[in-house]
Amino acid sequence: KVGKVISDDLSSARPMNRLLQGDVGSGKTVVALRALLQVVDGGGQAALLAPTEVLAEQHYRSLVTMLGDLAAGGMLGGSDIGTRVDLLTGSLGAKQKRAVLGRLAGGETGIVVGTHALLSDNVQIPFLSLAVVDDQHRFGVDQRDALRANGGVNLLVMTATPIPRTLAM
Repeated sequence: KVGKVISDDLSSARPMNRLLQGDVGSGKTVVALRALLQVVDGGGQAALLAPTEVLAEQHYRSLVTMLGDLAAGGMLGGSDIGTRVDLLTGSLGAKQKRAVLGRLAGGETGIVVGTHALLSDNVQIPFLSLAVVDDQHRFGVDQRDALRANGGVNLLVMTATPIPRTLAM
């Protein structure tokens, strides 16, 4: 039911601003993946923002595992109908970071998982259609809005423990 509501929101002309609340292990990441794929299938790019490198790497591994060869679009051995999933964190080496930034800016990456590094001025995601924020209480309103700065970007905030301000919004 939640996946259907989010899918309908993503199909709407008005940008989504939705909270996805559920206990740890309840399937929030699977629901988010469905939304990420809907956006990519429509020609957009999507970002999943995590508060720590450990959590970003965990999300990245989970998405790649769930998608299998569909997560390696454009790569040798990847599916022809897949998309590229990349990881962007502050600890990436300069060469790796340049490569990820180039793929993002060029539209080659469909889904990027990252930390606050995604909010840097040098990160360009020209077709960003969906920003998923995990553990929202570690990010300020300004940081979440930075992902939506180019307008029309849908926002899905995932949490197990919503803060009162988020519930009020």
